[in-house]
Amino acid sequence: MVYLIGILGFIGGFCLGIMLIGLFLKNRSKKELMENKSYHWTYGVFVWIVAGFGAWAAIAAYHQYLS
Repeated sequence: MVYLIGILGFIGGFCLGIMLIGLFLKNRSKKELMENKSYHWTYGVFVWIVAGFGAWAAIAAYHQYLS
């Protein structure tokens, strides 16, 4: 069961990360986003970190309240 909670937390964190970078990058042009490769690394890593934090938070909440 903890695996399912972790996967759901990871997916939720990934969605949250995508929404956050959407807010951060809303004033950038599509051309600038496609040409500037530093955005790929900066914001790509950010999304994965938020996804990992989402999985960790979901598992911690599971152990706190359901175990």
